[in-house]
Amino acid sequence: MCASVAVAWGQPQSDVVDITFDKLGALYHKNESGNAICRVMKAGDRDTCRVAVELVDMEGKPAGYRETYELASPFERYYYVPLKLSEWGYYYVQVSLMQADSVVFSQRAGFGVIPDVTLTQKDYESPFGVGAHYARYGDWRVADIQQRLGIAWVRDVARWKDFIGKWSDKPDPFVDYLDRHHICWLPILDYVDARHGWQDQKGVWRWDEDVSNIKKYIEMNRGHIDIYESQNEPSNFAGWNQRWPHPQGQKWRPQGWGIPFTDLVKQMHDSVKSVSPDIKLIWPGEEEWIEYFDDNRDHVADHIDFTAIHPYILWRKTPETSPFYDSFYRTQKQMLKSRHISTEIWVTETGWTTYLPDSIRRHFPPVTELQQAQYLVRNYLVQFYFGAGKMFWYELVEEPFGVHHPESGFGLLRYNAQLTVKPAAVAFANMVYNYRYLKPIGRYRAQERKTYGFVYEDTRADNAPVLSIWRQSDERVESIPVKYTRSLTGVDIFGRRVEIPVIDGVARLPLSMSVLTVRGFDPRDLKNLYEPQEQD
Repeated sequence: MCASVAVAWGQPQSDVVDITFDKLGALYHKNESGNAICRVMKAGDRDTCRVAVELVDMEGKPAGYRETYELASPFERYYYVPLKLSEWGYYYVQVSLMQADSVVFSQRAGFGVIPDVTLTQKDYESPFGVGAHYARYGDWRVADIQQRLGIAWVRDVARWKDFIGKWSDKPDPFVDYLDRHHICWLPILDYVDARHGWQDQKGVWRWDEDVSNIKKYIEMNRGHIDIYESQNEPSNFAGWNQRWPHPQGQKWRPQGWGIPFTDLVKQMHDSVKSVSPDIKLIWPGEEEWIEYFDDNRDHVADHIDFTAIHPYILWRKTPETSPFYDSFYRTQKQMLKSRHISTEIWVTETGWTTYLPDSIRRHFPPVTELQQAQYLVRNYLVQFYFGAGKMFWYELVEEPFGVHHPESGFGLLRYNAQLTVKPAAVAFANMVYNYRYLKPIGRYRAQERKTYGFVYEDTRADNAPVLSIWRQSDERVESIPVKYTRSLTGVDIFGRRVEIPVIDGVARLPLSMSVLTVRGFDPRDLKNLYEPQEQD
């Protein structure tokens, strides 16, 4: 059951409308035939009811199908809605129950029409990733949807504690599962428990048993996995802050747990490199952590292959207002370089959540589903431009913690029987389609403060120029003088075509909070409209 809503004509609440789709995830390609099944049940004691079943787009505009029916009481009827659509986008099947000309109740369920970005082979060079908890879902169909969305990487926990001594004669079966779906895995090594540590006569903290077992796990998967992320957010998990608390109670800062943790960094690095010097470990890369680790233990820097960050926006709401826009990466890479640590940085968690606010103050500002899709694309483009190597959206599927819990709203897929897509998933597939092979070359010189954009070369189309451009929080028309460009094509984040008139040597771009991807510029017209990208 994809959508189930309790409502009711002034009567006690009861399920009145269910909408299901014939495709897992409610994902379709352009012109692909499909259908939705709408089940309408009796609500209350009224003798008759009129039901309207239709397709609408993101703005609620008709999308080509509408039928109305008169139903007599009691009733339980099924309606089949054809979904074959000729344009990409995010759409809704909408069922409305009416009395006379008034809509008493309306329920809708979303589905996506996306480009064919299905993964047919592993794409290790792709920068696009997503976090997931496959084992927590207990639903192994999730990879089918990720494969169809074209998201090349997944970040998920490597449960080494479950395999050592159980299936030690073969690799983690999760590797084979992802191989079949052509998905690259960034495994997070499950936590080393702080309570397992002991101090030797030289004052070095040791985790010999855990480090030895991790080595065995990595040996099992040798030849399958070359990069691991280690000890995600150690201050939050595995008891580090509990055993070695911060003197002023600031658990995120490393002044309590930092010294024993750096001993673990060195021991794990040496153990992993003994399996293969080509295997790399990613460590948490918050600036104050790296500085503290390096300042308080000798030779820590040469035990860190490269680092990861988690740039959540918290109380700042939009991607462009965060410190990660522009200056952060420059400062962070200068700090890493000065300590002789690789300046490669991966964003292994980032996201916005669509949870419903309540009276409790939360760390994350809630956003609408449309805003989530808009911010997703903007955030990826911003972070990639300024220095992220790869990015992993947190996360693939909503968590079942209740509608008021922030963790419940980060997902791209709904936590329901068909794992139906939210608008952000459709935006993600279109971002892969439009930007996978683009090389950024500069930042657009905006005419107005709240306009943002980047210029790219399409490496698969003779380096043809592409412009991404959007507004931070409103809409306006950007007028760009063009001398050689005759026509332009634009698409929004859902793949819908956007009309861009070029009249009397001026291109008029209709800007909104959704990224507009524009192709067709003559390079001579764009060359003076952007600042070239700084090189490391």
